[in-house]
This record gives sequence, structure tokens and C-alpha cells, in this order.
Amino acid sequence: MHASGFDRTRPLLLAAMAVLALIGFAMGHPDILSGANFDSMAVFGVEIGMIALGQTLVISGGDSGIDLSVGAIAGLAQVVLGRLLHADVPWPLAVAVTLGAGLGLGAINALAITWLRIAPIIATLATLFGYAGLALVLSGGTNIDLTQQSSWFLALGQGHVLGLPFQLIALYLPLLAVFAYLQHGTGYGRALYLTGTNDRAAALAGLRVGRLRGTAYALCGLTATIAGIVGAARLGTARPDAGLNDNLISIAIVVLGGTGIFGGTGSVVGTALATVVIAIVDYGLSYNDFNPIYQAGVIGVILIGVILVENPVLAWHARRFK
Repeated sequence: MHASGFDRTRPLLLAAMAVLALIGFAMGHPDILSGANFDSMAVFGVEIGMIALGQTLVISGGDSGIDLSVGAIAGLAQVVLGRLLHADVPWPLAVAVTLGAGLGLGAINALAITWLRIAPIIATLATLFGYAGLALVLSGGTNIDLTQQSSWFLALGQGHVLGLPFQLIALYLPLLAVFAYLQHGTGYGRALYLTGTNDRAAALAGLRVGRLRGTAYALCGLTATIAGIVGAARLGTARPDAGLNDNLISIAIVVLGGTGIFGGTGSVVGTALATVVIAIVDYGLSYNDFNPIYQAGVIGVILIGVILVENPVLAWHARRFK
């Protein structure tokens, strides 16, 4: 593993997985290789991929870091946005307020974990239920129609640039570039790696461990909110349960992308590549009429397979530093 935390062999593995998945699905339905289907894969990958970017920072920060509330944040963000738009708030202002709210939701997670010292899995499990419940209350348990909203707003999830989805070109790729720079080109990114590797050493070096990890949770809340906004624009509907399956899928993507579950390693670049694999697998299974239950199972098998492959590596490192 390099100092940057990025395993340079991982891209080759992920590229091979993507190609093999495409070949496998094309054997059942050759027309899956059409431009329209690649467009659909990209649209799915963008939303879960945004959430996975924030999840990468959280997990790489160590301390068993994990955010189980990201799906609930995405759903609550959609409801907040929908209520604002129905109150005739101009869509740019509604989006800005929703982004601020999402950042605040992530900050609540940060405070619970870094200030109250609640274990991340417990804290974010609690906020998952809290945020999901609040989304149901604010929406009355029903979807909020957004199809009559500004075409400029709907373009966030339905538009195209140079024949490619707008959200991919104008939102996801710039966000990926910002997170890659934050992780690999700034003092914050290097400090977060050190914190994830050895938080005691980081503290002795004068780093504010709690603040570093707290920032990661806040940013994770922000990326989940952006994904929620894009999803609402894409469907023309704000759904309180929009991110129901995003929690575990985002974690699977992060681990598949090479981020060590114990922190201190990984890169959003690997996460982006893993997003491509998961998008192909998920869409390919749907396109081949696999039962949704099997779709979740396949992603689980992929995750378990990666962990089993990585365990011998972890054991080797443990023996090496005894």
C-alpha cells in the first residue's frame, strides 16, 4: 500500500470485474451494450457514487467509522426540498437550503460520535431511524410530486450534456475531482489517513482527531444530500424512502474500491471505479430480470469475496509487525 493510501493494483482488478460483468450480462441480452443502457447505468451510478465518496472519508478516518444514516439523509433531503418547492421557494434557494440542512445532519452525526463518544455504528443507526422518521412526518408518509417544477431544476437529474447525463458531467465528476484533491492533495487528507492508521500517534503529533473525523461525517451528510436532490430531480418526485438501500450499498462500494474497513487506507478514485462495477452488476441483474432479492445477494457475495481476499493480506501485515 502506498503512502497515499491507494492500492495501484485495485484499478486493474475493478476494470477486469467490470468487463467480465458486461460480457456475462451481454451473453443473456446483447442489447444491454446499447448507448441507452450505458446511460441508465451511469444515472444509477452517479447517485450511489456520490454517497460513496463521503462514505470513503468516514471509513478511511478509522475508529470503526461508518455512516448508516446516508440513505435516510438522502430521503429526508428530498422531502425538505419538496416542501420548500411546494412553498414556492425559488428552486436555487430551495436547493441551497437543502444542502445546508444535509450538512447539518452530517454534523449531528459528527457531534454524537466525536463529542458524545458514541460508537459510530450506534450513533448513525440511531440517526438513521431519526432522520427516516422525520422524513415520514414531514411528507405525511406520501411522495411529493415535483413534475411541475422548473425545467431547470428537473434538468439536474434529467438533462444531458454532450450526449451524457448532466449529473455525471456537471455534478459527479467535479465532485470526484474535489474529493480526490481533498484526500490526496491537502493537509486534511494526509491528516485523516494518519488518524485512520493510528489516532494516538495523530493526537501526539498535534492533530485534532475529533475535528478531522467530524468533518468527514459532515461531508458525508452533504454528499448524501446532493444525491437525494439529484434523485428527486431525476424522478420528478420527492420520496421519504428514497435512499432505503443506499446505506449498505455505499459501504460495499467503498470496501470494494480498496478502502480498508479499519481505516487509514483507500481512495475515492478506487471508490469511483468500484461504483462502475456495482452499477453494471445492479443494472445488469435488473435487465436480465433477476429477482431484486438476488440482486442484493449478489452485491453481498461480491463484498464477502473481497473481504476474504483481503484477509490473508491483513494477516500478513499483522505477522510482519509483531
